[in-house]
Amino acid sequence: MGGEDELDRRARAAPAAIAAKPPEALRISRDLMRGNRDALVERIKEEGRLFTARLKSDETKQALMAFMNRKKG
Repeated sequence: MGGEDELDRRARAAPAAIAAKPPEALRISRDLMRGNRDALVERIKEEGRLFTARLKSDETKQALMAFMNRKKG
C-alpha cells in the first residue's frame, strides 16, 4: 500500500508547508474565506471562467508557441 504511505507523507508535510508561508498573507486569505461564502464561491467561479477564456486567447497561444519553440532550439 505505497499509496497510503505517500498520502501519509503528504498529510504530514502539509502543516509545515502552510507554516512556512508569510503569516500576513495567510491571515488575509483566511479572512477572505471567512466572509460571505456564496460571494467567495461566485468569485472563484468567475476566476475560473476568466482563466478559461484567457487560455483560449491568441495571446496565450502565442506565448505557448514561443515557449515551445524556445525549448526546441
